[in-house]
Amino acid sequence: MNQQNIISDLIKWIEKSLEQPLSIDNVAKKSGYSKWHLQRMFKEVTGQILGTYIRHRRLTHAALALHLTSKPILDIAMQYRFDSQQTFTRSFKKQFKLTPASYRRAEFWDPSGLTPPIDLNKTPLMLPEPQFVTLPDKTFWGVAYKNTCSLNDLLREKLLLRREFFKNYLDKYEKVNFELPAKLYAFSCPQQNKDSLDEQEIIYTIALDEKKDLENITEYHHSEGLYVCFRFNGRPEDFSNFISQIYLAALPALRIKRRNGSDIEVHYNRYQYQIKDLQKEPPKVIECDYYIPVITQHELEELQPKKS
Repeated sequence: MNQQNIISDLIKWIEKSLEQPLSIDNVAKKSGYSKWHLQRMFKEVTGQILGTYIRHRRLTHAALALHLTSKPILDIAMQYRFDSQQTFTRSFKKQFKLTPASYRRAEFWDPSGLTPPIDLNKTPLMLPEPQFVTLPDKTFWGVAYKNTCSLNDLLREKLLLRREFFKNYLDKYEKVNFELPAKLYAFSCPQQNKDSLDEQEIIYTIALDEKKDLENITEYHHSEGLYVCFRFNGRPEDFSNFISQIYLAALPALRIKRRNGSDIEVHYNRYQYQIKDLQKEPPKVIECDYYIPVITQHELEELQPKKS
């Protein structure tokens, strides 16, 4: 087995073990190599320092838990194997420039400091150039779906739930004998689950920009605001990785903050899929514009109190 395969397998094990003891000695024991040889091999293959990578991935999970759950800070610190809340706060502030409490209370979410996982088996997903767009006030008519999941399952569950929700929506759509629209909108916004400290509630609304007499149809109003938009054109199974790369790599690199609101997906039917075909299996290609509500540095400065 070559070095890349060894490190690739080790990274997969690390990702599954972030809540377990992961000292260099423990990781070396798992790999079967001395810790000195393993650290040298990890740096050669990934360009990163093993201990730093583990710490950054743990802090990334902790940051997402602070933002997406109501779990107590001390519990999050213990979950990701920090020996005290003080140690956690010190490490967290070094990576995210805020204390965990300030990070959780922030009006706008700053993804700077998030570290994506390394995947040596995949060709890095090349994200297209982002486009900044101000979307106007608009009313949609849609069907809302709701489910809950743990933080670790968030992206995987969103992919499975998205397929289920779209199939359910298309079943409703077919009953009124409308042709598949050229554009289909989806609004999603994970939020804290009031009944479980460790889970998120996913509300996913599939909608049209014209009123159709579907079962359980509700009016959905979208307010004007600035969005950053990324275009996706690829396989459905790559869509979750696309969203993950936006949040863990693209937004931190752009140094912009996410404001409250839903992510918006605009799905195009340029491949002329038929409803009966999509009810049987997912489309082979998705073409979608993915919008995230953001606020610019200039807007942030405008919100700051003026010094007298």
